[in-house]
Amino acid sequence: MSALLRAPLVAVALVSVACALARSLHPLGAIAVSVAIGLGSLALALLSADRPRRLLWGSASAIALASAVRGLVPVPPLPWAEVSALDGLRAALAAPLRDLVPEPESGILLGIVLGERASIARELRDAFAASGTTHLLAISGFNMTLVAGAAALALRGRARPAVVAPAGVACVILYSLLVGLSPSVVRAALMAAVGAIGIAVGRRTLALNALGGAGAAMLLADPGALEDVGFLLSVAATGGLILWQSRLAAALGRLPRPVAEALAATCAASAPTLPIVAAAFGRVSLVSPLSNLVAVPLFVPVMTFGAATAAVGAAVPAAAWPLALAAYVSATALRRVVEVSAALPLASLDVPRGLGTGVVVAALLAAVFFAGAKAPRVAPRIAMEEIALRLRSAAPRIAIGLAVAVAIGAVLVAPALARSPALRVRALDVGQGDAFLVESRGRFALIDGGPDPARLMSRLGEALAPWQRRIDVVALTHEHADHALGLSAVLDRYEVGLAIEPLAITDVVVTQVWHDHAARARVPVRSLGAGARIRFGEAVIDVLAPGRDRALAVPDLVLRISSGNSSILFMGDATDDVIADLLLDPAALRARAYVPPHHGAATPYGGALAAAVRPDLAVISVGAGNRYGHPTPETLSALAGIATYRTDRHGTVEIEFDGARPSIRTAKAGVPPDRGGPVPRAAPSR
Repeated sequence: MSALLRAPLVAVALVSVACALARSLHPLGAIAVSVAIGLGSLALALLSADRPRRLLWGSASAIALASAVRGLVPVPPLPWAEVSALDGLRAALAAPLRDLVPEPESGILLGIVLGERASIARELRDAFAASGTTHLLAISGFNMTLVAGAAALALRGRARPAVVAPAGVACVILYSLLVGLSPSVVRAALMAAVGAIGIAVGRRTLALNALGGAGAAMLLADPGALEDVGFLLSVAATGGLILWQSRLAAALGRLPRPVAEALAATCAASAPTLPIVAAAFGRVSLVSPLSNLVAVPLFVPVMTFGAATAAVGAAVPAAAWPLALAAYVSATALRRVVEVSAALPLASLDVPRGLGTGVVVAALLAAVFFAGAKAPRVAPRIAMEEIALRLRSAAPRIAIGLAVAVAIGAVLVAPALARSPALRVRALDVGQGDAFLVESRGRFALIDGGPDPARLMSRLGEALAPWQRRIDVVALTHEHADHALGLSAVLDRYEVGLAIEPLAITDVVVTQVWHDHAARARVPVRSLGAGARIRFGEAVIDVLAPGRDRALAVPDLVLRISSGNSSILFMGDATDDVIADLLLDPAALRARAYVPPHHGAATPYGGALAAAVRPDLAVISVGAGNRYGHPTPETLSALAGIATYRTDRHGTVEIEFDGARPSIRTAKAGVPPDRGGPVPRAAPSR
């Protein structure tokens, strides 16, 4: 009771929650409950002898009676969609992040800086969920609270609370306008502003009163907010910051102050959200505490460099390159932390959704909290001070040693970074479609682009260095959407030297889009047939089809790319008639790697093709669970005894021709890549 007397608006918020819960069960019953609570609280206020109790019960009575009136008088929802947000500015700020930073880091930056979560690939969103770090991408919840907390912490100790608190609130308001004024963002902004005030003034009673008053006002205006997960996450994160941030920072006092406060804010804001996440989404991340301790501090450079890239790039694009590189490095570090955490065994557990699960998780957290509070402290302060003294005395030697190590590392790593093989092929995991990135001595060719431009951009960003923005040759093998749609994004966002297509390509909508984007980007387009040859790096692209003497309904490029004794054959979606013509000269089909026609579809020439090509390995680009049944049993039977890799099972497949046997690396999106190895004699998968 004494705690509620010091923070009476918390009691007001509890009354608002009770009224909102009653309204969700029965609107008319909620009015009766609200009136009963209001009249009962009013009676207690009149009977109270001291002022604090009169204030407590009087406030509870007022909010309950207001809830009853709210139930009787319908209030139209506020037209948040019509409120003029900074849409034009947001689009201008998003452009540098898209143009200067490759995917998937570009999507992460757009999600964190501007709230555009649609730019993040599904696999990466799943990795964020499995690692318990999804809140970093949620503008309507934890993210907004961190923006306010970061602003308050940055000024704390450097300015008076009267300056710090308004600065935090101003940052929240500007950020809300920038990401768009949706109801969830408005609620999150209000909660984050309260959190900023609490951190700035350092008085928990005042901050708790502000939190209670804000929550009560929001539930009075919109009782349905109680069912909004974003609202619940915002309230929980803000309450954690108010109640625990200063205590945890004091407990971590032996650490440097910025580190201690960052870790304290991380734990205080994230721990109360775990029961809500478990109840709402049916998932508990077992690695969440560890991954958040690393990922949340990375939020600061990601947000800082991302925002700087957007601001400078919108004004002077050329000047934003150093900032874009720093933003890319920060976002890559965050992505790697998330992927490694999500890939750990038992990283997350699926649990039943519902209130019961949330209660159980909350009870477990409470048990851990109280056990930790009672644990004895074992690290003596004298020892820590002695260690700190020795570190300070050794600081010059440590700095010199680090500088030497960095220099030696740069000398050793630079050649590896600069090294480009004579021929490297990546079958990009773009779903049910084809997209192959071929590299030769730092030059690149892209064969098809898959069905999804966003997914292709993400796979290219993973494969290419952040500064690599040129693709020398882009090939559209034929006009089917599962090969063509992704290429429009490549023509828009990369510098392309030459675009090639088959002779007599059909004039359909997909082809028209391809030509329009090429013309807009001023990329020359050449129509090629059998006998044509193109060089890039040390590699040669030989066009084997279409022939000039056969009329085809769907002309298709069949390409053989070679460098020295290394080669790969791309069959595209070659028809049976084209395959029959090619088999008239089987020696021309010989290649060390082989991409079967039409994603492994059945063909009567499957065995004859495999016998003519005689590959060391085969790669099939195919979507998981596709409705076509690709690859078919007939194709897999024809490839018996040949090491066969599939993008639906292995993800992106990288083949490097270096030595007697090609080496293979695979990488599923959202998890770290494997270490790779030579191609096995037997097929790894069917």
